[in-house]
Amino acid sequence: MPRLEVPTVNESGRVIGFGDRWWTHRVRKGPDGPILGQKHVGITIACVNEEGKILVANRRHKIFDMVWTLSGDTHPYRTKGSLETESIFRAARRCAMDDLGVRTRGWTRRLTVSYSARDPRDPRFCENELLHIMVAKYSGLLHMNRKNAYELQWVDATQISNDSIEDSKKEPIDRKYAPWVHAVFAVQPQKVGEAFKVG
Repeated sequence: MPRLEVPTVNESGRVIGFGDRWWTHRVRKGPDGPILGQKHVGITIACVNEEGKILVANRRHKIFDMVWTLSGDTHPYRTKGSLETESIFRAARRCAMDDLGVRTRGWTRRLTVSYSARDPRDPRFCENELLHIMVAKYSGLLHMNRKNAYELQWVDATQISNDSIEDSKKEPIDRKYAPWVHAVFAVQPQKVGEAFKVG
C-alpha cells in the first residue's frame, strides 16, 4: 500500500512541506511539554439537504473514534515521492464517494478554521489542522461505508450548535462531537449560518 502524505503548513497557513499522514497525527515529547503533531491541511465535508439539515456521522477511526463529525473527514493526499497533490475539491469528492457513496461535484469551501486537540481515548494521537469546511447540497441516497462510520443522521445546524455549547462544559472524553466540529461552531454564528446555507 503506498505511503500517503499530507500538506503541512506554517502558522500563516502557507504550505511548507509534506508529512506522513500518521506522523502528523502523533503526539511527541517537547522541551516544554507535549507537541501535538504537525500543523497540516484537513478537510471536513458537509452534505446539506433540502430542509437545510446537515448530515452528521458517528466516526469510526483510529483517531477520535466514536465521536460525531460532519458528513466526512479527510485530507488532500499525495503519494510519497509524487509531485502531484489532490486539490481540496478533489479530496472532498473522494471523501463523499468513499464514506457515503455520494457522487457530486458541487463542493464549495465555506469556512477555514485552525485548531488542535489531543485524542482523549488514545493520547498518543492528536489533530492539528488548518481545516477547510466543504459544503454541498445533497438529498439523495446514501451508502454508508461501515469501515468509516457507525451511524449517519440528518441534524439541524442549531442543534449541533447547542450540543457544541453543552459539550464544551464536559471533559473531552465525554464530549459528543469531535473537536473540529466545536472549532467550526465557535465561529461567529452569522458566518456559520451562511456557511451551511445552500440554494
